[in-house]
Formats: sequence, structure tokens, C-alpha cells
Amino acid sequence: MVGARELIDNSGLKYFINTNITFATNSSASAAISEASYTHAVAATTLNGGITSSTLDDAFDGYNTLCISLNNTVANCDKNNASFDFYNKLGPATTECLGAFSRVNRQVVFPVETEGNLQIKRKVFVPDNDSFARWLSYFTNTGGTPLTVTAVIANNLGSDDNTKVVTSSNGNNIAEVTDTWVTTFQSYSSTTSSDPRLGHVFQGPGASVTLAGIHIVDGDSFPYWGYTFILNPGETKILINFVVGQPSNAASAAKAAQLVALPANALQCMTIPEQQEIANFVVPQPVIEVPAVSGIGLLTLASGLALAALAVLLKRRSAA
Repeated sequence: MVGARELIDNSGLKYFINTNITFATNSSASAAISEASYTHAVAATTLNGGITSSTLDDAFDGYNTLCISLNNTVANCDKNNASFDFYNKLGPATTECLGAFSRVNRQVVFPVETEGNLQIKRKVFVPDNDSFARWLSYFTNTGGTPLTVTAVIANNLGSDDNTKVVTSSNGNNIAEVTDTWVTTFQSYSSTTSSDPRLGHVFQGPGASVTLAGIHIVDGDSFPYWGYTFILNPGETKILINFVVGQPSNAASAAKAAQLVALPANALQCMTIPEQQEIANFVVPQPVIEVPAVSGIGLLTLASGLALAALAVLLKRRSAA
């Protein structure tokens, strides 16, 4: 059985989030995104620097599957390898957190998986006031001794054998463990490319948990990366990943670089305790958790403030 939740970001990119996967899979498990496509034509770049109107689709064939490497090596998740435990086949997901401009929940919440003293859960968020998808992967040590955890993220890109690494955070086109982000796209066929241009965001500078391994290369549609960290008894750590889809490589790089700084929009639908448990980024300062306010709510709030200001002004005039 397969379940999916469809969420569209504010650029019109629709993400298909796997909510109930009941079969073994390498890259499209529970909490992964099976596909992302634009709902309308966008101004896509061409080989010679031009623009063409195109409804870009087929971003993924499965993106951001989580597996635990039981031998603590970073390698591609393999459902046929007993050294990997997949976060998968957990039953239906739920939703939470209303959007900023709609009455639709924007965050998909997945059940807890328990492996010995390690508890894992995941949440996937797509905003309606920004353009990205975000994964929160929670790891909790319920035992009395420290645990060493190696978490690997497995992917299958829609660009297939035409996958091309465009650039990275240090300016070259080589994915390295020191990179905070990397961009890829489907290389041009003739002068056009039909897939969204992607930005993959892994970590922030100065974080306590950083990449232990990464594999993103030209011609390979199965990129992966992983983290190794220690969980003390009772401790929870959260790893955040983002993906960006844009009509141009320049736009995907710019958006990926922006997300590395964790602007307020990147932390929507997270409590202050959750923000403090982030391990692979440094949160500039905790963003106060407030309920999402719809466009109507903002108008009501603004009207209320204006009426309050008018009342104060009239009171001052009458007193004078």
C-alpha cells in the first residue's frame, strides 16, 4: 500500500510525500518524497542562457529516505543489506501546523520507530510562504549508555544518468563533506532541460554534527550523504535537511545558500526545544513559536491594531 500527501510551496512546486509505504525500498520509503513537479509553466533556463516557458517535472524518483548504518559506515542505503535499518513501513502519517495563507496543515508527522534503545521519528514540512521542503529527523537515546549513530540519507533523482553537479557552497562542482549545500540538475538535451533545478542542503557552519560522508557525482542519480554522532542517555538530536527546486541553477544555488543561515521561515512549525536540539546547524537565536497566521488573520490583526491606535489618539484629544 502507498499513501501520499501533496503539498505545494509558494513557487508552485508540488511535492508528493510518502505517508504509508508498506514495501521495502531503497529511496522512496516512508517520509521520502516520491516526486516533485510544477503546477504551471515557469521561466526555465536554456543551454545558451535563454529562457523558455516549461512545466518542469520529474524532480525525484524517491528523495530523502533515512536509514541507519549498523556498522557506522556511510554508504548508500540498500534494502538487501542487513547492515542497514530503514525508517519505513510504519503505518499512516498525521499532519499538523496550519499554513501562513491557508487552512491546510503543512507538516506531515510520521510514527516513532524503535530500534533497541534508539527511537527515531521524522517530520516533513512544505511552506506556503516560501519555496523548499524540509525534513526533521529526531533521534533519542532511551537507554542508560551512550549510542553511536550513523544516519544516511538515500535519494534517487529524476535526472537519472543525466545528473550533473552544478556547484557547491565552496564554489566548485565537487560534493565534499565540508560543503553546506550542492546543486544538481538534468543536463541539457539539445538546449533544454525538463526537470526542476535542485539545491540539496546538508548542514550549517560551526554545527556540532557534520557530514561524515557524501556521494553526489555526475552521471549518478543515486546521491547519498550521512552523519555520525553520539547520543548520550536521554538525549535527543535533530538533523535537518532541505531540498530546493527552482527554474534555474542560479536560483537554486541562491535559495540553498539562504537556507543555510536558517532564516525564520526555515524554522516554521518548530518549538523552541526542537530548535535547541538541532545538531547539524547552529540556530542564530531561537525563533519564538507562534501559531501560523493566515492572510485573513493578518488583516484582522492589522485592523485591530489600527482601531486601538485610533482609540488612543481620540482619548488624548479629548483629554486635551
